[in-house]
Amino acid sequence: AVFKADAEQVQKALAQLPVQFREVIVLREINQMNYRDIAEVTNVPIGTVMSRLSRGRQLLTALLGDRKQ
Repeated sequence: AVFKADAEQVQKALAQLPVQFREVIVLREINQMNYRDIAEVTNVPIGTVMSRLSRGRQLLTALLGDRKQ
């Protein structure tokens, strides 16, 4: 039950992210794609993929709050 609630919170937070961040997070974390493949699919340089992942993770963490308490 706790896991389901957490999964729902993550889904809601993901839905709030701008599409360019949500897209790379889903491709990396859910689809387990590597940076090169994500770059090919999204048609952006690998460096852009890496920066979008970093920024997207920061935004996602902020939306979810500090859950390590």
